[in-house]
Amino acid sequence: MLRLLDYGKPNPFSGIIGKPRNLAWPVNAYRVTLPKGSNDSDGLNAFERVILKLLNAVGTLDAVDLAAETCIPLDLVKGILLRLQDKGFIDEYNAIIMQEHDDGLKYEDNASVFVTALLFRELVTGKILPFLHWLDDAKPLQKKEGEDKDFRTIRWDSTHRKNTPTPRDVINALRGMKKRAAVFGMEEKMPPAQQITITAESELYHLDCPIAIQKIDSEFRIADPFGNGFSLILEKAFEQLLERDDNLAGWLLTWKQLLSSARPEKQDVRPKEPFETDANWQRYPKLIASLRPASNAEFRTLAKIHAAIEWALFYACCIRPFKNIITTLRFTEQSRHAALLVQAAQIIGGELPSQGFRPIREGKLREFEAGGAYQETVLAIAMLQARNDAGHPLHRIVAAYPDLINRLLAISAKRNEKAHGKGGADAPRQEPTDDLFMRTVVQSLVPDIVFADNPAATPDKDAQGDALLDARASVQAEFGFKLFNRLGMNVQERLVHAERFFLFCHDEDDASAYVGDLYAVAQASFERVLAGRLPPDTSDTQLIGTAEVKAVEAELCNALSESLRTVKTRVVRQTLQGGSQSLGACVIALLLVSDEGALTAIHDAQPTFVDDMTNLITRRGHGNEPLPLSKAEIAKLRKAAFSTIKTLIEQ
Repeated sequence: MLRLLDYGKPNPFSGIIGKPRNLAWPVNAYRVTLPKGSNDSDGLNAFERVILKLLNAVGTLDAVDLAAETCIPLDLVKGILLRLQDKGFIDEYNAIIMQEHDDGLKYEDNASVFVTALLFRELVTGKILPFLHWLDDAKPLQKKEGEDKDFRTIRWDSTHRKNTPTPRDVINALRGMKKRAAVFGMEEKMPPAQQITITAESELYHLDCPIAIQKIDSEFRIADPFGNGFSLILEKAFEQLLERDDNLAGWLLTWKQLLSSARPEKQDVRPKEPFETDANWQRYPKLIASLRPASNAEFRTLAKIHAAIEWALFYACCIRPFKNIITTLRFTEQSRHAALLVQAAQIIGGELPSQGFRPIREGKLREFEAGGAYQETVLAIAMLQARNDAGHPLHRIVAAYPDLINRLLAISAKRNEKAHGKGGADAPRQEPTDDLFMRTVVQSLVPDIVFADNPAATPDKDAQGDALLDARASVQAEFGFKLFNRLGMNVQERLVHAERFFLFCHDEDDASAYVGDLYAVAQASFERVLAGRLPPDTSDTQLIGTAEVKAVEAELCNALSESLRTVKTRVVRQTLQGGSQSLGACVIALLLVSDEGALTAIHDAQPTFVDDMTNLITRRGHGNEPLPLSKAEIAKLRKAAFSTIKTLIEQ
């Protein structure tokens, strides 16, 4: 039987999966003697007491005399007198009217009342809990017994058993209680602790700490055993314990797997939208693929919104003559492209971009002719088409959105940040504000695309919670709690979001969003390794060549792939200086800053390191193409990305 302290049954949980379980958390209880203020204190501050005592001793004085006697600024004295009047201690003539206080002023402050309280130190990390149990007849220490089978008993660290608290620990606990009292709207006053005495002998107890799994993120929360919401101290201690206690980690993972078992395989039952016709799939396959939310997303992401606009512009350009536009751009000096596009923007009535227009390079024109949709290219071609075509849909769109160009650039900037590892996952929990704008633009550019009038159905919160639980448990099992906790919140969130797709994908599912998530996670992981590393003393012209030599010597590859050899040296230099630009630049930068020993360690841990990153970069491409893959290919990409993250963590 367990000996537990009884503080009721705290239940701060809402929106959880399954039922809470109970932890028996070991604590040392110390008896503390300290002065405790009365809740019916007069509430006077030091200045008010001085003025009141002076009025009591001398008699009625005005503000000027009081200021002279006390050396307190006149304005402050006037304010103090008004406060004393408001509290009913003096009248408008500064005469004392509260007789019972008048009696007390003849003496020094009443002697403090000393009370006994219990202070608790939890025995996993040795932290003092922000709670004091005042021991009196109204609040006796209540105990209860619990069956061992009903609790997961936490093992204590013996080094904390003999660690007697200090008076400062008591004061910090009191401060913590004050903060919680403010948060929970409690009015109890916590007087400052003075003349504190602490018994060296402790009493060992266990606290009943309910733990539950939340639907919102499938992560655990631990209730404060004293009934004040959640205990951040115990949650942090539990995280640390999971990293070094395999049995406890196995218990938690088994619990999560039990919660996720016995559920039918998830099917994508999202209803078709009006634009998903056979004819549209035939004519605009890549646009329709971009408009369809990913299987692990409830709403279209920034990446999908951006891609849909790119493909709508692409198809709008293709159904109109564009050969002459391509010729014009090819045979116009690139230095004059900006002026050409400014003129087109002015003709259609659009606001000019704040950062100006960039030239359209020859390579981008060839990519367009080969069927590639890149925003700057397709927007430039569409604008040049519209300047001589009054019926072009861009005229109507710009009439509704004069800031069209700047809005498109803003969406592109936000999408690029997410795509290159900045922030959390691109997984909105409600429809993004840019989605309505996208629908208007797409439907104007491609009239065959018709959207549903009714808003999307409300997502199934239970299904979302189940999917998150499955994904988080799967990733934690793959990495272990120690490595998982070192990843950082944003990388964890991205991995869990990607894992939702992996767990329920099928052969030939569109894996473009999944590969984008893995790309972003890998780039974010490289950034953590490169942070603070000094760039090598190498000229820009030698950066790629030096990286290739080092990779070959470390037997990481026979030669750098085309996707790595073509990374711009300017981008590599920016990455070396702390501004991560792309995954390819991160790979080159790591090769440059790593010595022979570090590269040997990478080879020993992951001989396919460079090839794995090359494959991920190639698969992702620009990020707006559908990417149907087999389940085996998706699993291979997952294994490569996870191996890379583990390899980088050890650097």
